[in-house]
Amino acid sequence: MTDPANKHTPTDSQTAFVGRREEIGGNHEACLVVIRGARLGSRIVLGQQAIVIGRSVEADFQISDRSISRRHCRIVRQDNDFWIEDLGSTNKTYVNNESIERHLLSDGDHVQLSQTVLKFIDEGNIEAGYHSELHETTIRDPLTGLYNRRHLMAVLETELAKAIRNPDRPLSLIIMDIDFFKEINDNDGHVAGDAILGQLARVLADRVRDTDTLARIGGEEFAIILPDTDRSQAVVLAEEICNRVAARRYPIEDGERSVTLSAGVAQWHPDMADLSGLLRATDERLYQAKEQGRNQVC
Repeated sequence: MTDPANKHTPTDSQTAFVGRREEIGGNHEACLVVIRGARLGSRIVLGQQAIVIGRSVEADFQISDRSISRRHCRIVRQDNDFWIEDLGSTNKTYVNNESIERHLLSDGDHVQLSQTVLKFIDEGNIEAGYHSELHETTIRDPLTGLYNRRHLMAVLETELAKAIRNPDRPLSLIIMDIDFFKEINDNDGHVAGDAILGQLARVLADRVRDTDTLARIGGEEFAIILPDTDRSQAVVLAEEICNRVAARRYPIEDGERSVTLSAGVAQWHPDMADLSGLLRATDERLYQAKEQGRNQVC
């Protein structure tokens, strides 16, 4: 997962990038956009690899609806064309209101899976670019350009499903909070506070990997999802970030300020039962870091 500071293609649970196609002459990639029903506004960017849509957590694009089969349909590419294939779904797959077993997709086709409708937008259609930009506005924090809390939770659900399927695949979470941020706003003003948030976002973004998800989840709170990372590795990263932040001076209108972070780290464990358990454990460690004097990792 990436943020604007990186020049790599972002991947997120609202937009499925599978087998990325090269853009030619500024053409936009072919995609399916959810225009009605569950996951409204989500995009599936189509590439070389087949994409399975269904209710199962193992589907490439999951729709949590009991009327959707676990493996409902599949999109495959042949040469420059995209085909949709029904996978023996209970409630069938429809294209332009007609039940299909296999169908060649054309620009503007409507694909219906129970109550969910997706629109196929072919490569080069300017509408694909519009939906891409529209989608970005729904998942980004306007001040820092980082992902927002809504998007972080969606990605965390997806990564947790992967970790549950594969117990050998660790998943860790870091939650960080700016120490004494209220004092910055009170003493230097909200303009200074916003300037520091923007600068901090760039410092954090410079350290995360393409596979991580960095988000601003509150006023002065940030979080990083770390797939394939155990707790000890996550602690090392959190400590490095806190040290980098503390070592800098942050320009504001009337001078400079120093800033420190407190961070909590936790790794998913089956005893946590669900997503709330991981969030609660990480929050508790953050609170512990604050209680123990701030500017540290717990």
